[in-house]
Amino acid sequence: MNMASDMRAPSACSLLRRASLLAVLCLGLVLGACGGRKPVPPALDRSGPWVAPREPAEVFVSHLKPATQDLNSWTEMAPTIRKSESYCAKKPASALAVNRGEMQITWGEMAETLRTLRGLLPKLDANPGLLLEKFRWIPFPGGIKYSSYYEPHIKASRERNPAKGHTEPMYKVPPDMAAYKAAHGGRYYSRREIDEGRLLEGKGLELAWADPVDVFFLQIQGSGKLIFGDGTEAFINYAGQNGHKYRSSGKIMAAKGGILKRGDIFEQREWLHAHPERQKEIFNENPSYVFFKFGMRGSMGAMGYQVDDWLSLATDPRYIPLGAVVAFGVNAPDPQTGRFPLRGIGFAQDTGGAIKKDRIDIYAGGSDRGNYVASFLDASGPAWVLVRR
Repeated sequence: MNMASDMRAPSACSLLRRASLLAVLCLGLVLGACGGRKPVPPALDRSGPWVAPREPAEVFVSHLKPATQDLNSWTEMAPTIRKSESYCAKKPASALAVNRGEMQITWGEMAETLRTLRGLLPKLDANPGLLLEKFRWIPFPGGIKYSSYYEPHIKASRERNPAKGHTEPMYKVPPDMAAYKAAHGGRYYSRREIDEGRLLEGKGLELAWADPVDVFFLQIQGSGKLIFGDGTEAFINYAGQNGHKYRSSGKIMAAKGGILKRGDIFEQREWLHAHPERQKEIFNENPSYVFFKFGMRGSMGAMGYQVDDWLSLATDPRYIPLGAVVAFGVNAPDPQTGRFPLRGIGFAQDTGGAIKKDRIDIYAGGSDRGNYVASFLDASGPAWVLVRR
């Protein structure tokens, strides 16, 4: 938004249009920014002991702090909770959301859990022990494997621009994909077929162009923000996938033998930029291909709402259903101290092709810290699903 003031006096019609626009914006953001989180997050709180693999819930809660999740107060979680409430309200209350071992939870129980938690928020800053008093903590005995995703900010061009290295298109969904999938077992063309066969070239499906490595990792993240040369920006969101199974770039490169030392995304990106002649070799071994659309907001989750930094979690809905309240803990990577204890209350609001069974993907937002955590986090830790007593 351009904050420069217009020195001309606005007309009555102009004022009416502005008032109408403001009303529409606030209505559209009821589940988001209006009354939501503060724009300036607190400094990261790195204090507290490391997260233990099997630490008791009582110990977890005693070290739980909103600042770890970029919150000034637990009350700032309310907009995120409302998104999950809205989702669960559309489900039949008596039906099971998950039926797995000790975890048998109905949609009605999940909705009541969310309402109870939202009602407790004003009291949690002074008394986090209410989380133990008001909720059952259902543990994952073997722990959880944690990873993270973020909103990449990518330099892009509206047309192919080899001078800037913007030679890879971001495509919108091909009009023939649904019919092709229906006739071919749920799969469209593979990445190799699309790229090497140039099957979509010249059909007017290109949304923008960017560096090939940036586009590859944008497909992995699913959404991002494009930064154009004239200073304008555009959100680009997930719109569809070709139906092929995702294969991790880290595993692909590890199988090549000796080309990586650490294996994290930072090192993968550096190696791919240093070896452009081998980019397609690596890319094509991941047959999954993602299509995009321009959006009005940032990264959108599987519920249909924008995901929130350090609060929204991507899970396998057969293992942790969308709408679940999850206490999560892991020692996350940090550029200053090596790692920091990340204990939080999160919400299952997204899914992912690589998120299966006992894995949770933490949405880290678009900040430098989020980029760093998402690039390096690959660790285990405790987790619980909370259910109202």
